[in-house]
Amino acid sequence: MHKPTVTVRYTILGVGVVYSVLLFVAGVHLDTWYRYVIAVLPAVGGIILTAWDAWAWRQPGLSRLTHRPQMAGLWQVELTPTDESHIPAGGNRGPIPGFLVVRQSYWSIHLRQFTAESASRSRTFFWEHADGAEAETLTFVYENVPQQQFEHRSSRHFGTCSLDIASLRPTTISGAYFTDRYTKGDMRLMLIDRSKSYGSFEEAKSHADAARGQS
Repeated sequence: MHKPTVTVRYTILGVGVVYSVLLFVAGVHLDTWYRYVIAVLPAVGGIILTAWDAWAWRQPGLSRLTHRPQMAGLWQVELTPTDESHIPAGGNRGPIPGFLVVRQSYWSIHLRQFTAESASRSRTFFWEHADGAEAETLTFVYENVPQQQFEHRSSRHFGTCSLDIASLRPTTISGAYFTDRYTKGDMRLMLIDRSKSYGSFEEAKSHADAARGQS
């Protein structure tokens, strides 16, 4: 499912600006200060909403008010299926290495996971904040598509993942997953850096190896 976050963001901003401009073009007389405020309010509101969604919520003081953790970036992933998982003969029983690429604004998040045999893409998500916790936790539904050479033992499927996030700027995350193939397991995530432009397991691994070499 396409999430047109950027389109919506700039549509809100554009409508507000156009509305304010049209008031002037139409010859509306703004002879008092409160009428002027009314005229520019939609544009200002659009600018504020756009700034909030894009970057303002990440600022230290504001992030503590929202409890929304900052997850954008490249993560190294280790998947460990349970012994009860229905994994076909010849399948990978783990631990399975992978990478998670996260793109995030305040109102949206998109997660793309790569392993050597398949790629997953998030379809929907929700945040939950437990009383007293510093940060919200994230649960999302994803679709996994295997490479064609592995389809005989690893079919296309859907799954749900829950990430237990302990801080507003996490560098490690634990989680769990289960799928409609009757498999489930644990996850461990470690932040590599805040880069996000990767389209395959090999590309992400190459960057991760280079990043480790520089540290």
